[in-house]
Amino acid sequence: MTRNRTLTKADFVEVATKYVDENGLNALTMRVLGDLLGVDATACYRHFRSKGALLAAMVDALFLAILEAVPDSGSPRERIEAQMMASRREMVAHPQLAAAIAVSEGDTPAALVLMKSAIANLEALGLSGENLVQGYQTIESYAIGSAIFDLSRAPENMEIRRARYRLLENPAFDVAAKTVKSTSDVTENAYRVGMKALIDYVETLAD
Repeated sequence: MTRNRTLTKADFVEVATKYVDENGLNALTMRVLGDLLGVDATACYRHFRSKGALLAAMVDALFLAILEAVPDSGSPRERIEAQMMASRREMVAHPQLAAAIAVSEGDTPAALVLMKSAIANLEALGLSGENLVQGYQTIESYAIGSAIFDLSRAPENMEIRRARYRLLENPAFDVAAKTVKSTSDVTENAYRVGMKALIDYVETLAD
């Protein structure tokens, strides 16, 4: 990367995310990031006290992208669906970060806003008390848990699922396993179907 201006925290996060997308989380070090940006590794520590802090910033940037993709208009249900679909798109785009989201403490700015936004939408649906907590956790577990399962071993994840389908020796699954794309299409459609069924259930928790 050619340096023609002072590097910002966002520059470090952007380059680190691109590197992790291509090489995985374990390959990322402060030294590698410094080399990519044309600076000494110590420059990274001016913005991030540790690799963990850098990872938290990368996750927060992903949450921010989700927030920016969700419209302010629409019914509470439509906003919940939009948030869940935006979450899915961002995790599919950055599969190496999906597992990192699961262990994130949720204490980064965008993460807190995203969580509070989801809760506000559930409250607008009429959920409160224990049902509000149950509804929120149901949605979070589905959106993040399914992504971790579906995206594990990316970029080979769909080829692995395709091979598993073929082992079933079932004509319907043979069709689904015709190509990597067909397997991926089944997976993403299943997420959408499951999401809608799940929100149907969550709506029954309204007071």
